[in-house]
Amino acid sequence: MFKIFTRVAIIILVVLISVKITHAAFSVDKVFGGKITQNKASEIQDLESSGFTCMVPGTSITIKPVGSYPATYVITWATKSKTNTTPTSGQWILGLYNPMKTIITCTKPCPPTICTTTTSLNTISLFGTSK
Repeated sequence: MFKIFTRVAIIILVVLISVKITHAAFSVDKVFGGKITQNKASEIQDLESSGFTCMVPGTSITIKPVGSYPATYVITWATKSKTNTTPTSGQWILGLYNPMKTIITCTKPCPPTICTTTTSLNTISLFGTSK
């Protein structure tokens, strides 16, 4: 019984490692890093200052980038910090983002209807911040 359990455990471990290696080799994620300048993406902040309410599926941030890549991102609720910190203004952040953008819908009352607009942000898939 113990031998069967051990063999099954080894097979599962090999499969999980293979999946992780394959994902890393073919991943479309891109590296990003910089200093967080705002706890809200500039696109979201601009829309909200115009009276829109935006449904962000997590947290949006604006960073001063190191390199040439987008400077506004969204961190979904499912993405956890590898350093167990909450992103705040002034921290350094480093991680991976997916160039497939997250669409964010914003609405505001425009009597007699509701005005709707959308914006899109790159989605952070892995990150860590300074303390």
